[in-house]
Amino acid sequence: MAELILSLIVWIGANSEYEVDFPQPIVVMTTQHNMCQLFGIDDMFRCDISGLKGFYNEDITIYLGTDFNQDDPHHVSRLLHELVHYVQYKNGNGYLCRGNMEVEAYDIQDAWRADKGLEPILADFNRIMLEANCSA
Repeated sequence: MAELILSLIVWIGANSEYEVDFPQPIVVMTTQHNMCQLFGIDDMFRCDISGLKGFYNEDITIYLGTDFNQDDPHHVSRLLHELVHYVQYKNGNGYLCRGNMEVEAYDIQDAWRADKGLEPILADFNRIMLEANCSA
């Protein structure tokens, strides 16, 4: 897993303006319900419908679901997305509006996915909705 994380961080550095010379984050595999509780979603129904598969806790830990498979490029793109958040915070961009941070993470994730011949994740409508939260 350490080699995969390193390769993704190097890719982020080569495909963004971000500095990436930081210690690797800790990656913890855990259940969706535990991730929800750590993320602040206590209602298990809301947790189930959230589809939460991973998140970065603004420190040095990335949480991924126990179903994570490093041989599945869709799963790897999810890890890359969370690594973008790690790099954003390490570069001092954690003050940005969350919607803008998400759009940037999805854009970088989608560029990686395009390199692998995968469909993009971020639809135009979702982009508009995420960015709208930052312009209010």
